[in-house]
Amino acid sequence: MAQYDLVSLRSFITVVECGSFVRAAEQLGASTAAISRHVATLERALDTQLISRTTRRSDLTEAGRRFYEDLQSVFQLLGAAEERVRVGRESVTGLLRVAVPLSFGIARMAPLLPAFMRRHPDLKIELLLEDRYTDLQAEGIDVAIRIGSLRDSSLVATRIGTVARLFCAAPAYLMEKGEPQHPVDLQGHSCLHYSLLSVREEWSVAFDGTGHTPQINGPLSANNAEVLAECAIQGMGIVLLPRFVVAQALADGRLREVLTAYNPDPFGLYAVRISRQFTPARLRLFIAYMRESFQDALL
Repeated sequence: MAQYDLVSLRSFITVVECGSFVRAAEQLGASTAAISRHVATLERALDTQLISRTTRRSDLTEAGRRFYEDLQSVFQLLGAAEERVRVGRESVTGLLRVAVPLSFGIARMAPLLPAFMRRHPDLKIELLLEDRYTDLQAEGIDVAIRIGSLRDSSLVATRIGTVARLFCAAPAYLMEKGEPQHPVDLQGHSCLHYSLLSVREEWSVAFDGTGHTPQINGPLSANNAEVLAECAIQGMGIVLLPRFVVAQALADGRLREVLTAYNPDPFGLYAVRISRQFTPARLRLFIAYMRESFQDALL
């Protein structure tokens, strides 16, 4: 049998799952050069190139792909064994990279993180706040929090909560323009648009079952919900936003809910991760904590 060690195997499998030597080094808390040496040692022991390296990217060779697939059952057993040893311990270690929509991260995620990190003081979290559809594999992300429909069926999704969406506007705007009584009335109003969704995708929910096609117009589109909420507060128009974005403005009267009988179905809130046979303890515990925190609330 070829001679190589567990460190070389773990380095190789982490490079594959993170998509690069740099991200694998961050994940394992080592230097990029060290990870590269470990993989090279493994390749020499096997007398086979596993990863094709260029100045810009690293790709699995066919032999590397087969070797990675065969290693999955080995590391599943190893991970389970490690997990049994850790049972009863209060802390986990390593780096957890989490991608979260900006508004949700600020409003709902940030208040929860300190308690989780106090519970696991040896764990490091890198929180990536951005309103775009992240590529978990390419960007080395362990878990992403996503709201609404899921596009990539290759990911493992855990539903952790429910997000309500509301139509609302400033009292001054409604005083001047009148309050819509039916979704069709939106066609005569200024509607502020969330630009990461198409106009049809965002607003057609209001017209479901009415027999009408939405013809929505407005002076502003933006790729951030908090910007739209603030502009609505200042009387620019009607918005359709998650409850967690507008909850405070509704509570203090800066916004008022409208079309309450036509609220769209709530969105699902999901934690999504790359499909792996073994889920690290730090990732499993984080997802469980999120589900525990959100599952009984209509956010």
